[in-house]
Amino acid sequence: MQPLEFKFMQEFLLRKIGLALNNDKQYLIKSRMTRLLREHGLDDVNALSRTIRQKPDGDLARQVLDAMTTNETLFFRDQYPFDALRDLIFPELTAAKGAHGKINVWSAASSTGQEACSIAMTASESVPGPGRVHILGTDFSVKAVAAASKGVYSQMEVQRGLPIKQLVRFFEQDGNRWNVRPELKKMMRFAHANLVEDQLVSTVRRHGPFDVVFCRNVLIYFTPEERAKVVDRIARSMQKGGYFVSGATETPEGNVSRWEQVLFKGKRLWKLL
Repeated sequence: MQPLEFKFMQEFLLRKIGLALNNDKQYLIKSRMTRLLREHGLDDVNALSRTIRQKPDGDLARQVLDAMTTNETLFFRDQYPFDALRDLIFPELTAAKGAHGKINVWSAASSTGQEACSIAMTASESVPGPGRVHILGTDFSVKAVAAASKGVYSQMEVQRGLPIKQLVRFFEQDGNRWNVRPELKKMMRFAHANLVEDQLVSTVRRHGPFDVVFCRNVLIYFTPEERAKVVDRIARSMQKGGYFVSGATETPEGNVSRWEQVLFKGKRLWKLL
């Protein structure tokens, strides 16, 4: 890419979705823009950048942001967060809230819904009483949110992390597709949300405050300054004493929010002070 256009794309991605790209990440833009270049008849990523510069809030700009969003996911990713839900977090919340208290969970970068589904399956197997756990899944990618809302997964997708016992219990087969069963699907709601925007809190407020927030393998893409702002926004949406589940190498360090480390089988979880 031409230096001027790459600099513009760096600033555009940082401003819009908090994605910080180093100077050695030009290849990432080029590899993820191939389809859009073809669809819009653009010669190269320099032409793409110039088009976005003219209409930074246009449809093409939104498609670029969507394409640059990392949507890598699978069911029960890393397993330990869901073991922690089953053995530590849900029992603690159930005891504190009584027999009928509602438990709100937020999957803050839900991609195509596998994480939210994994939370819902864990809740169905470990929280007594129907209808107690409500799960909100949000993502910046409009396409990912639409896919999550449908709750339909390919054979390849269900083979990534989903045990056969849960597959048979919580999904219905339709040819080479698997549909989330209605009783699981009604536990989940999905919505578009941008973690780097201040209106994030108002977007999710009616679904909270949250007792548990999953925001895993996302903070690493932000600058330290933006990361602290995101963590503070999430904290404002949570109950005091609520659990924050981050990626294995991520630490929720906000400007004003404070967190207590909790170890579960040697892995770190966080509680909002």
